[in-house]
Amino acid sequence: MSDLKDAILNAKYIDMVSLADFVVTDCGLPDMDDDGGPLPQQNEVAAAIFRWAAMNAGEEGTASDAAQADDGPETE
Repeated sequence: MSDLKDAILNAKYIDMVSLADFVVTDCGLPDMDDDGGPLPQQNEVAAAIFRWAAMNAGEEGTASDAAQADDGPETE
């Protein structure tokens, strides 16, 4: 799972918007408003994916740092 998060965080934003556009289209979500203007869903989905990866990557880093601190040599 960390490979997926790393790939997301290292992806180009334009690629993430393209992925989000596919998700919106594939799920049958509306991509135009009543006046024919584009909805911002693709950008919102891409931003949500980035936030998910960043939030979870930070949590894993904290847990990993804590585990490494616990494995250190004990001094008396």
